[in-house]
Amino acid sequence: MAESVTHLHLVESLVTHISATYRGFAVFHDLPSPVGAEKPPRIAGFVPDVYAVDAPTTLTVVGEAKTDGDLLTGHSRDQLAAFLHYLAMRHRGVLVLAVSWQASATAKNLLMSLQRELSCMHVRIVVLDGIRVGESCSK
Repeated sequence: MAESVTHLHLVESLVTHISATYRGFAVFHDLPSPVGAEKPPRIAGFVPDVYAVDAPTTLTVVGEAKTDGDLLTGHSRDQLAAFLHYLAMRHRGVLVLAVSWQASATAKNLLMSLQRELSCMHVRIVVLDGIRVGESCSK
């Protein structure tokens, strides 16, 4: 399925934010790129838009972009839950979700609800909304 222009812009914002914030990390993304470029690994059946790690691995960052129409689907909920669970099993993990500014409050509420449901409050969540970076209270 072809990615929407909106989704591609959100993924670009993820790559920019993660590359700037986590310098020295290997950053893998699902943006159109030359043949043979390494893509993010599959996590519990889902492929994130961005995956970043340092070496040796002390922190894992998973980035996902969601358009307004996609954020509250069952597929997105299952995908975000899988990413949170995966990061909870890591030494340290960060989930970065890129959405439109209109969807930022909904995104934060969804992620915090999933954190409580999955008992993974130690996973740091970051919501990028194109205006500011919003973080949960969990670190």
